[in-house]
Amino acid sequence: MRDDYLTGDVHLAVYGLGRFPSYSPFAENGYLFTVPGSFPEDTPAHINVTDWEMAVYRTKDDPDEWEARDTNGQRRVWATAGTRREAIGLAFQEIARKRRIAASDVAAKRKAAGLEPVPPYTVETVSSVTLVIAPGAIAVLDRIEAANGDGPASYHVHDTQGGEPYVIRADDGVTLRTTTTGVLHHHCGHDPENAARFENEAGALIYAKHGMAAVWPCTELPAD
Repeated sequence: MRDDYLTGDVHLAVYGLGRFPSYSPFAENGYLFTVPGSFPEDTPAHINVTDWEMAVYRTKDDPDEWEARDTNGQRRVWATAGTRREAIGLAFQEIARKRRIAASDVAAKRKAAGLEPVPPYTVETVSSVTLVIAPGAIAVLDRIEAANGDGPASYHVHDTQGGEPYVIRADDGVTLRTTTTGVLHHHCGHDPENAARFENEAGALIYAKHGMAAVWPCTELPAD
């Protein structure tokens, strides 16, 4: 668990009048921060949620009290305290507590269904690159710039062997091809976030075959 979360040491963005409707429970002025969907780190990645935007502000009834509330979904108060820093830290602690309970519930339900606590096979995406294939050139895509008016889109690219970036215009002779590579994990202790999870090896291998150019077994797979 990251200590900076628990002490309220997070990135804050100031918000003001107009950020929330006047009838909402949020104060007109305050600060926004984010609780990562992967928090806390000791819960399995397969139950991670989306990042939560949070607001911390002085309460309307007591200007000496701060409260932290999620801006979407429940919009519940996760913590109140005498300082902004303490309110943020307490909010992270309460969210961590709730998410650990949820993780335990998921593990218990999986066990009751005869499954392992977490899906045992994981295919992690470790590299994904999109190539722009044009007559006389193959380059790596950096970004796509939308067309102005009726003109073609622009592919901002760099050469596969290095060199300065340049632009390829989209037309009928230009195609895009994305190549993805991955690693297969199985009872190795790794819990990558950017991964697909499976209950059996067959499902993992089908996914790897159809979704990736190449997949390697984790170097720390347990011996048979």
